[in-house]
Amino acid sequence: MNKITTIFLAILGGCHVFMDITTPIVISLIWGQYIGFDSTSSIIILFVGGLATLFRGIKRGWIKK
Repeated sequence: MNKITTIFLAILGGCHVFMDITTPIVISLIWGQYIGFDSTSSIIILFVGGLATLFRGIKRGWIKK
């Protein structure tokens, strides 16, 4: 492959990893915004979304498939 194609595929791969890792926190933010939970429930949902994001990051970085 030439350099342009390699750079393009590397950028696409980076975007894929970024979206894969941040999806749980984005879903929990949207869910909390539109459904309108009270403050305690929103904090719990954001905490669980953050833990899921952390798990996906650890899984992607350290655990090999």
